[in-house]
Amino acid sequence: MSATAKQLTDSATDSVVVVRDVVTQFGAKVVHDGVSFDVGRGEVFAIVGGSGSGKSTIMRQIVMLQPPTSGSIRVFGEEVTGLGEIESLPLRKRIGVMFQYGALFSDITILENVGMPLREHTRLDNDLIDELSIIKLKLAGLNESVAPLYPSQLSGGMRKRAAMARAIA
Repeated sequence: MSATAKQLTDSATDSVVVVRDVVTQFGAKVVHDGVSFDVGRGEVFAIVGGSGSGKSTIMRQIVMLQPPTSGSIRVFGEEVTGLGEIESLPLRKRIGVMFQYGALFSDITILENVGMPLREHTRLDNDLIDELSIIKLKLAGLNESVAPLYPSQLSGGMRKRAAMARAIA
């Protein structure tokens, strides 16, 4: 086994995300050229760069919303590049992501926004989903009083915390 293959094997078992040699092109524009990194279990990892540098693009690729032009992305030990929508569902259910603007639905309450993934991906009772959503709001540093409000009624920082509450398991 080559050193690179050994490194990939070791990384895949120790890391929840393994990105190797990812290239992303939009027409003639190269956004990523051989990007590689690992994210370990429990590790806090930041992707930092200027506007248009491909931060959101690599995140969309990791969560299987957009395929890379080439390269390999493994999530929880499973290769995700090339997975179809149906095949990616079990992994997508295990991932929570919060993009820059939070992407809350404007026409439903904060409680409904936070509970949305549980309603979509579980068979839990609505009362239990509401209870869990309140717990998630509190974990994100928000008071229960924001639950009946709409995103437009919150400050930008509060909207980000509500989006974080929705993203956490």
